[in-house]
Amino acid sequence: MPQDTLIGQVTDAQITEWKTKYKYGVYAIAVDDHIGYFKNPDRNDINCAMSKADKDKVLDVFEELANITFIGGSGEILKNDAMFIGASQELKVKLDGKKATLVNL
Repeated sequence: MPQDTLIGQVTDAQITEWKTKYKYGVYAIAVDDHIGYFKNPDRNDINCAMSKADKDKVLDVFEELANITFIGGSGEILKNDAMFIGASQELKVKLDGKKATLVNL
């Protein structure tokens, strides 16, 4: 029998509240039957995450970003290695930021 809701799923009212609270918005990452909610990172969040950069421990940046921006849902996404590795692929998109174009004048 399929599950109607994901583990950690919150109400639409909670999402609306978060959207009001976090000026850059929120997003969710679903892994297996779990869902976690994150605020979009600001410059300080990204700077803090990037401070963990180490060529020998690549995932540390994503782990720091996830911990800083996690606002609710299933914390298992952060604790379970297999789920976190899947989620980190989506977190990478947030570190990439918006596409910019260099315009020579």
